[in-house]
Amino acid sequence: MFSIICCSVCPEAAEALRQNIAATIGEGVEYEFTAFDNRRENLPIATVYNRCASRARQPYLCFIHEDAAFLTEGWGHLLAPQLALPATGVVGFAGSIVKPARLTAWNVCGRDMRANYVQHMRGRRHRHHRADGDEAFTPVVTLDGFCLFVRRDVWAQTPFDADACPGFHGYDLDFTLAVAEGGHRNYVCQTVTPEHRSEGNYSEAWLDGLRRLHRKWMPRLPLYVCPVTEADLPAWDLRAETGWLKLLMQKGLFAACPLGAVARHIARHPLSAKAWMLLPKYAKYRWRHRHR
Repeated sequence: MFSIICCSVCPEAAEALRQNIAATIGEGVEYEFTAFDNRRENLPIATVYNRCASRARQPYLCFIHEDAAFLTEGWGHLLAPQLALPATGVVGFAGSIVKPARLTAWNVCGRDMRANYVQHMRGRRHRHHRADGDEAFTPVVTLDGFCLFVRRDVWAQTPFDADACPGFHGYDLDFTLAVAEGGHRNYVCQTVTPEHRSEGNYSEAWLDGLRRLHRKWMPRLPLYVCPVTEADLPAWDLRAETGWLKLLMQKGLFAACPLGAVARHIARHPLSAKAWMLLPKYAKYRWRHRHR
């Protein structure tokens, strides 16, 4: 039923993931586990995923980081019915209902986020749960790539773009946007809870990858779960710009987000309380990164 695919650089972590899957996937669920050892070749993650998916024997693919694990037992039985629906595209555990034309990562801000996972950060475990009501699967446009499920035929129609994503960043944003634009609906699963032990690698390479993808997707953005009127666009755009500047601060990328950029943002939106709140946040994150 499931082909679990992991791009590995740590055999011990991959083995721990294999054991976790064996213990939690559910009784009677058929699966295969492939951990591609990428230490020697150092291939782009999109290339590794495509190579392994082309050899997969099961109809449902799972692309997962080796620093992830499932906390819900029997998750295979919970995910399979949704994946079997023809309209279903990619199913993950953290996503956004919008991808604006402005430069962003997979998420814009908390208001637009849909999620169900546990994140390890600064020595603590944080539960992220955002849903629309009590639905088991929440529609989204984009998804974070630490764990992605998709039918093999959907992947075959829209494989990962290794040319657009030549490293280890942006492949999730590009893949989920392509699937959504192709007519399928992506979802965040609210009934299965995984955990992700990595805080991510937010570097200049990550930023360059996002800029490259933004150039690729710019003619086709924005994409939304629900239609948005022209009158709503300025508010979405303001949230996107504010959220992006805040994210750069949080990740310590102050060269891309100097104080002058914050000042210019406030000058363009002088009546926005969220824009003004970036000033104390800038001081907070600047201090935090200097004293790490």
